Amino acid sequence: MPFVERRKEPRVAAQHPLRFTFAGRTVETRIVDLSNSGIRFNTPSALPVMSQMQISLELPDGTAPAVRISITGVVVRCAAMRGRTELAYDAAIFFENISPASARARLQRFVREHVTPA
Repeated sequence: MPFVERRKEPRVAAQHPLRFTFAGRTVETRIVDLSNSGIRFNTPSALPVMSQMQISLELPDGTAPAVRISITGVVVRCAAMRGRTELAYDAAIFFENISPASARARLQRFVREHVTPA
């Protein structure tokens, strides 16, 4: 059976640093991929699906300083990865709120600039 892409937004690989806070604990990791509506990263602990979390990341902006983006998101998937001991879970987060207001436009520009043409 052929693969059918269900995502509405294109995803781009982005190995930039990411900090998230969940249950009072802050974790430093790296982005795996990113879209206008969500993000995927690896985490050392399982995150309960449908739980809310805070994410902070910086996206490079050409020659301008990187833009810090704060995001409130909801865990939509978290799965254990075989053979991994550190960062053993793969988590997908749906964005609920992105701030400051200009950050959404910056995120959209970053994704658009990094989408690989089909």
